[in-house]
Amino acid sequence: MATLSLRISIVDKNVTKTMQFDPTTAIYDACKIIRDKISEANQGQPNEYGLFLADEDVKQGVWLEPGRSLEYYILRNG
Repeated sequence: MATLSLRISIVDKNVTKTMQFDPTTAIYDACKIIRDKISEANQGQPNEYGLFLADEDVKQGVWLEPGRSLEYYILRNG
């Protein structure tokens, strides 16, 4: 089974880490895994945070829906 390597940035803490996920992982579960493995990600209430897919154009991007899987968004490694 393939894994998906994603670069996770905690902007407020100036932390960037790469983590591996199963592409079928739900966005909600990915957020929980991130909070469990990156201490800097534990800020405030979990329901106030999510995953944001940034675009090369800094004015573009999209919040990922918690009920969708990573593979739904056709994400690539990196």
